[in-house]
Amino acid sequence: MIAIDNRPWFGEAAPLPDVAALVRDLRKGRRLRIGYRRSGAAAAEDFVVDPYGLVERAGRWYLVGDRDGRPRMFALTRLEGWKVLDTDRRLRPGADLVGTARELGEVLEGRQDVVVTARVDAGSIDLARRILGARLRTVSDRQDGDGRVEITVAYGGLDGVRQLLQFSDHIEVVDPEPARRLIHRLAARTAHTHRPATVNTSGETVHSPLK
Repeated sequence: MIAIDNRPWFGEAAPLPDVAALVRDLRKGRRLRIGYRRSGAAAAEDFVVDPYGLVERAGRWYLVGDRDGRPRMFALTRLEGWKVLDTDRRLRPGADLVGTARELGEVLEGRQDVVVTARVDAGSIDLARRILGARLRTVSDRQDGDGRVEITVAYGGLDGVRQLLQFSDHIEVVDPEPARRLIHRLAARTAHTHRPATVNTSGETVHSPLK
């Protein structure tokens, strides 16, 4: 017997738009004007796309389409609306949904503008594999004297290193130096934000200065 449950752990799945209605509109073979909020953005923007269709990956749904002749994936959880235009879609010659989705996935997983070397507690390696996925490029088969294992992790940009904060004190970023500085800066800000509160002589709650 096999059971499949794509829901995320410890939470509910993000709401999706009316997928059935979107599929019906995609079958018309027309261009779409979509309202889409980029990751981290506060508000949605309007884009005109030539859609190939929908793809599900790791329990998440995406609209796959060309924008200005270049393939893109749009997460349905950030799709705030769409309108079917009167213009027929214009797809790249020879391109289809499966091939375009595979192409985008390979580009995303293949990006390694920043390769980070880190030391992780040996007991956290299984967790690292789950969290980092394809970003985890190498894992040493030897432990050092502190019971840690060397790993390398690839990111498309330096800011991706923020992900490693999930490992708290179970990880040490070794290289490159800009990644170490970023982790240090973020950890210092986190410590400052969560510094202990005290009550002064006036009965007011104050925070201890960062040491």
